[in-house]
Amino acid sequence: MARFWLRVSAAVIVAVVGIGLGLHEMGIWTLPSALAAGLLIAGVLVAFVTAAEAAVDQRRHGRVAELREQARAVLAPLLLELEEQTGINARELGVAAYRIRKSIWPFGKTRLERLLRLQLLIKVASGIVWRPGVGVVGQCIQRGEDVVENLATLDEQLASVTPDEWDTLGDDLTYGFTYAEFQRVRGKYGVVLASPMIKETPLGSRVVGCVSVDGPPGSFQALASTEIRALVAAAAVTLAAVVAG
Repeated sequence: MARFWLRVSAAVIVAVVGIGLGLHEMGIWTLPSALAAGLLIAGVLVAFVTAAEAAVDQRRHGRVAELREQARAVLAPLLLELEEQTGINARELGVAAYRIRKSIWPFGKTRLERLLRLQLLIKVASGIVWRPGVGVVGQCIQRGEDVVENLATLDEQLASVTPDEWDTLGDDLTYGFTYAEFQRVRGKYGVVLASPMIKETPLGSRVVGCVSVDGPPGSFQALASTEIRALVAAAAVTLAAVVAG
């Protein structure tokens, strides 16, 4: 949404500059030379930034489409393997891959971009803008380690918490959500396991995203097992090379 309004603002600026300079050339509106030069420079700069941003966005969308296909090749077998290993029907499971996206705008916030989600039963989206530190996936990326949580049980524990009390709770309970965000996600998730995508480099390691698994309430023991966490971690390793590449 922010990018939409930035583009609208850029279009308005270009239009105003064009009209102003046009009226100046026609002699209808006389502008001081300094102001006319300033308008011309502003128009060129805004047009350049907008065109450059559009070019980057177009290239990025092509890259994302490629990443989604590669993620599908990893997540589809993972979903089937999870069904076989846990005994949970695939209709009650979901798998997803997220990557870290830094804003191209100065002072923009880093967010998590969902590359792909595979789930047979479609759930209503929460509308949350996922970011490092928020939710199980955000905490996984912030900590750089596996995180598994029974969110259905956590929902019950926090059901009676007031907005003022919410602000006194730690991230181990709130998972980085604001009170308003918590109200939007309540009841939408059962058990969630997330494993970080870690890219190893000569200068060290860095987290580039994560792979998450959604399971029904009551599946905590199954998803928290060493075998399942290793299975999901292996998928995260494969995707780390793809995302970081």
